[in-house]
Formats: sequence, C-alpha cells, structure tokens
Amino acid sequence: MAQASRILVGLVAAFFIFMGLNFWFMLDTAVTGFGFGPDGLIGRASVRADVGGFFLGGGIIAGLAAWKRCSTLATASLILVATALTGRLLSLILDGAAPGGTPPMVVEAVMIAILFWARSQWRTR
Repeated sequence: MAQASRILVGLVAAFFIFMGLNFWFMLDTAVTGFGFGPDGLIGRASVRADVGGFFLGGGIIAGLAAWKRCSTLATASLILVATALTGRLLSLILDGAAPGGTPPMVVEAVMIAILFWARSQWRTR
C-alpha cells in the first residue's frame, strides 16, 4: 500500500508540475484551456507567477510528500487542491454552472482523495 500511495501522489505531483510548466512556457495555450487570458505584459507575468507558481509549488510539495512518504507534506498539497476546489464551488454557488466546469472539479476531487488516503498511510515527519 505504501508503494501505491507513493506512485499516486507522484502522479499528482507530475500533473501539478506539467500544468505549472505549461503556464510558464506555453502561456497562450494554457490560459485558453482555463477560460481566461492575460492582458499585457503585467498580465502575462501575473499569470506565470500566480497560476504557474500555484501549480509548480503544489507539484514540488506533492513530490516531496511522495519522496519522503510524509503526511505533513501531503496535507499541505491537499490544502492547496481543496482551496482551489472550494473556489470552484463558490463560483458554482455565486455564478451558476459554467460549461466545461465539471471536469476540473472531478480532477481536483480525485486528487484530494488520493492525498487524503496517502496521508493516512504515511507518518508525520
């Protein structure tokens, strides 16, 4: 079980890092899939910093969690994903359902389940 949890959290980390690198190096393509676009150079820098940084930071934390089998780091990554899902749910409540809004929520819910399960398998370090 410990190996399976490591692999699954490693996949969460790889997903986060892939997304973050897309926002850093393929910005125009990445923002299209998320339904927004940067306005001007400051907008491009902000998307790279905020969105790319969120994904890369989450990926690094999840990767370290998998590497060390550390429940504390898994919890940190879980909090990031749960906060993102909470923002989507808030938008659903305040603005209504968006076309294409369900798949990202499903991905986030699966990642939360993986991280929650992994943290229960690992000890705190």
